[in-house]
Amino acid sequence: MLRNRKHKRILAAICAVVAVVFAASAILVHVAQLEPVYAVKAGGEELFKVEDKATAEQVIEEVMDEYTPEGAQVNSIVLDKKISTNLSSVKRDKKDQEVMSKDEAVDYVLEQNAGEDPLFCVTVKAQVSDVEDVQARTEYMSDDELYEGNLELKQDGEDGSQVVTDQVISVNGAVLNTDSVGSTVIRESRSKVIRRGTKARPRDTAWADYGGSIIGTGNGNNIANFALNFVGNPYRYGGTSLTNGADCSGFIYAVYRHFGYNGVPRVGAQRIGKGVALAEAKPGDVVFYGHHYAMYIGGGKVVHAYNSRRGICVTSVHDPGRILTIRRLVDRPVE
Repeated sequence: MLRNRKHKRILAAICAVVAVVFAASAILVHVAQLEPVYAVKAGGEELFKVEDKATAEQVIEEVMDEYTPEGAQVNSIVLDKKISTNLSSVKRDKKDQEVMSKDEAVDYVLEQNAGEDPLFCVTVKAQVSDVEDVQARTEYMSDDELYEGNLELKQDGEDGSQVVTDQVISVNGAVLNTDSVGSTVIRESRSKVIRRGTKARPRDTAWADYGGSIIGTGNGNNIANFALNFVGNPYRYGGTSLTNGADCSGFIYAVYRHFGYNGVPRVGAQRIGKGVALAEAKPGDVVFYGHHYAMYIGGGKVVHAYNSRRGICVTSVHDPGRILTIRRLVDRPVE
């Protein structure tokens, strides 16, 4: 009986020890599941928690990168509060939702700093370079071969380019001040050159009157539209071919001959037809400038065999020079 009692006491002691061992093991397992956590602070105020110090430093670095202009040469970065990363006094469970990932922490800081009460302010001073176009200038040169008031393109302009460097000061990505530092030319621009006429215009002659009469009936619009078909064809001195080449008077002569008006001379059309004012000009009327002929097409424009360089083309009625007379050769009959 005594032996049995002693055996029971030993068994109870063993059970108590086992219970203590199991309890201690449970505590150790729970402690093993807890990990350290790092808190990021600005001026002593905690901003967020991350799992380790490396992550905390990466968050701050990426925030700085977001506030730095792309491709800029950084001169200085100043924070208005001291940023620190410290091991938190409280460890965390693996399932602790308060601990942020790197991307979550970066997004959180950028969102908060974009508001009226930012977590901290980052002032960046940097030099930013950009390529800009340099517009070509327009230059004028006097030319005594053109009449006064006439302009003619001599050389097309070409834009250049340059690298412009500015010193930029920004706070949390918002630019506060920009000062120009300098520029470097990459490609020189080429000026556009225009010839400006200085030649005196001829004085009026006896042809500049409103007398005379039309030589026949016809539709001036049809005549002008027909003449426009040959724009782009060549100029040829003494020529009367609308396709192979004509000069200014030969062009007028050939167009009217096509419609059967044989009374229009090869030269001297300024002496036939009825004189009209420019304000009354209609398509098909012949405009004479002294040594040049053109056909009015309406809207303040004429079609004519301009010269050997430009051929048959359309220009302003004033482009060839001073108008001496406008002659209406045909007109519709009065109904």
